[in-house]
Amino acid sequence: MGMKDEIKNAVNWNAPTVDAAESMRAAIRKMAAHHASALAVTSDGKVVGVLTDMDLMMAVEGNSDLDATRATGCMTACQLLQGQAVKSPCAQLDSSQTVENALGVMNKAGVHHLIISDHEKDRIGVVSIVDLLKQAIS
Repeated sequence: MGMKDEIKNAVNWNAPTVDAAESMRAAIRKMAAHHASALAVTSDGKVVGVLTDMDLMMAVEGNSDLDATRATGCMTACQLLQGQAVKSPCAQLDSSQTVENALGVMNKAGVHHLIISDHEKDRIGVVSIVDLLKQAIS
């Protein structure tokens, strides 16, 4: 394992998802039940964003109503990054990218989680900076 390895081995392919219309309370419950620090947000079966523990903490700190505020109210919308030096709060990469590339995207985007797609198996997952660092040093 190392920096030149593909990220697919570090990705949590069983990461929980939350529907965009679900409440923040439902999202918090899913995170707690799955011991997850991020959820992929879906709408009509497609990933539209990522909701992290930090997003939820900021919303709670701002006194958002946990039942009335939907996941879309505090999620970060995803954009597909293809190597551009663009700051994007949520980035989506293909599982064939290297650990080095993924860490570079995280650094440029200023994020700790990425939504990852695997086109061969038609699935999505979530990877954290910690997951990638573990793969890089193992």
